[in-house]
Amino acid sequence: MVSEKVVENILDETGLDKEELEEKVNEKMEEFSGLVSEEGALHLVAKEEGVEISEASDKDLDIDNIVPEMRNVNLKARVTNILDANTFTRDDGDEGKVQNIVLGDNTGTIRVTLWDEQTEIAEKIDEGDAIEIQNAYTVEDDRENAELRLGDESQVKMADDDEVPEVESPGTSETQEADLREVKSEGASYRIKGMVVNVYTSNPFYNRCPECGTSVREDDDGDFTCEDHGEVKAPDKALAVSAVIDDGTANMRAVFFRDLARELLEIGEEVEEEGDTSAVEEAAESALGKELELEGRTRYNDYFGRLEIIANEVKNVDAKQELEDLLEIMEA
Repeated sequence: MVSEKVVENILDETGLDKEELEEKVNEKMEEFSGLVSEEGALHLVAKEEGVEISEASDKDLDIDNIVPEMRNVNLKARVTNILDANTFTRDDGDEGKVQNIVLGDNTGTIRVTLWDEQTEIAEKIDEGDAIEIQNAYTVEDDRENAELRLGDESQVKMADDDEVPEVESPGTSETQEADLREVKSEGASYRIKGMVVNVYTSNPFYNRCPECGTSVREDDDGDFTCEDHGEVKAPDKALAVSAVIDDGTANMRAVFFRDLARELLEIGEEVEEEGDTSAVEEAAESALGKELELEGRTRYNDYFGRLEIIANEVKNVDAKQELEDLLEIMEA
């Protein structure tokens, strides 16, 4: 739900009326083809209007209320996953280190990215621990979700076990094979089959920092900035498309990122690297009618007011072969 306090703040500082603000928010949501929530679109509009939005520093947030571009984020949650650390070489030759952990509460999960010496935090916690984070901030990850970052003023400490409910680790939830009419749970993993009946190609590329892979912001002068690495001279292009999948029982919007988007459209890496929108649009036409089996996790899309599925695995389905296999089973 959009915070009334945030809305009032924007209206007061910009001189916009409520109808004008709603129009700008809707335009921003259309620009991102529904890949950004109403709350996220509001924050993007605020950023463009030069309004700094911050949350009350004494308020703990539920994870489902955390969106990109927030400041002074406080939360208490459980550690549901600790991923391996990765090292990389920066442009100046220095070695960097990055590690992700996943936090969860009874409303959802969020990834926390730790850089360099911050990775020592991961060495001091275990999966299942209750922790408290204060004065963090968020950025957009490569799937347009909020990703938590720690700044100089951020604090991380163990929380009282009684204050944080137990949550299921994402890795323990089973993937359900289902018809689309049966897909009703948010944050659940499903395996579905269906036909591609529409592919959205509006703004199919976004810019990423070549060092950390997170999306970068472009200012009015065409300069790009990464939250962690500053000015980015030559951002990488990354592909993100959404499609409508129909299986005869219902239809659902599915979102495909990077290699899965290329697989859906059957295009090469050079199309993504060059940001070739024309090639994407042409490939999208050819993808219509394709039969797919995909696995992914559901999320609620505020713009469309319905669930969608974020693909993490996809393969083509040979409908003729499936029919032959079914006939063999029936004859047996």
